[in-house]
Amino acid sequence: MAPAKAPEDDPITASYDVYLTPSQQEQLYLLQYLNRSRDRPYSQHYGARPTDLRIKPKSGYLELEVSLSTEFNFNKYQGLKWGDALQTARTIQNEGATYGPAAGLGAPRRGLGSRGPLKDKADRELQISNDLTEFKRAEDEGKVMHKQTLGGQIMRHEDAAAGQALPVYYLGAFQGDQLHLSKVDGTIQMRPQFHHIDAEEHRNRLATKKALDAEGDARPPPAARGLQQSYKPETEDKDKDAPERKMRKALQDAEEESWVPLDYVDEAEDTAYEAFNEKMFLHNVDNAPKLKSTMDEEQLLDAVSGPSYEGSGRKKRRPRKRRGGQGGDEGLEEEEEAVVAAGEALPAEEVIGAVDDEDAMDGVVATA
Repeated sequence: MAPAKAPEDDPITASYDVYLTPSQQEQLYLLQYLNRSRDRPYSQHYGARPTDLRIKPKSGYLELEVSLSTEFNFNKYQGLKWGDALQTARTIQNEGATYGPAAGLGAPRRGLGSRGPLKDKADRELQISNDLTEFKRAEDEGKVMHKQTLGGQIMRHEDAAAGQALPVYYLGAFQGDQLHLSKVDGTIQMRPQFHHIDAEEHRNRLATKKALDAEGDARPPPAARGLQQSYKPETEDKDKDAPERKMRKALQDAEEESWVPLDYVDEAEDTAYEAFNEKMFLHNVDNAPKLKSTMDEEQLLDAVSGPSYEGSGRKKRRPRKRRGGQGGDEGLEEEEEAVVAAGEALPAEEVIGAVDDEDAMDGVVATA
């Protein structure tokens, strides 16, 4: 069958020379905001400029905070309540008031609850009521939660060599008839983080425990009980590469690692334009070496095609016997072997035969 001709109404309108920029000392990450429309990015132009940016480079987590307007559509009471919960979390949980996988799902730090008394419900409500009357002052003192936290885990593209099905992205920058490509080191899917909800729940549990401990002081101590001790010998861990062990190690690293603050530069600032022109282009294009592929055509097809599975080829069928004799069986077997040798991937359904007229259809093979 002759290949179809390309339509004449779709001609080539432009051609570009493609260049690869050298590896940068800095890491280039692609941030994907899944809950934000493309036409309203987080930037100064749309009144949603990120203020704080932090990263855990070893465990691979990144978070940023975007300021919210407290003048319109803002619940001041909840802002003060969650702000108090986050202040408490910075004392009893960690300095960043972070919960979830980014904090390693870790337990609260011991001995830090004694730094300051935990206000009971009545004292807390009184404090929030007083701050509501002078909300602006409370906001300036940092008592109001007026920031939205977005974060995610870094999917490093260098892990694709280890067998993980991770994407490989390049950022393209046009300059005349040239296209300059810079490899992305990783992608991060930025989702809303609800640390304030976890902090409020954590604070409520501590308040309940404190009230129960106060009631328990008046009760008599429990009777002593005998405990039976057992010894378990240490054995060599044979499942060092088990998924549970890797997950435990990753959470432990995230809990122990501290956040590293970063400076955020808005896309409209001059610093962003200077970095774009310096990092995203190959300046000496005249002396750039030409790219040469290390794959032949067969290796390229294997790389871009799906995974192959053993045993998926077409198996040879046993020839059917003729009615009333064995004649013609050898010719049918030789023909089937030739078909199998020519294309191992032919399914068994392509060997057809009429049920009612086997004599007429024996040896007929459809190879469409």
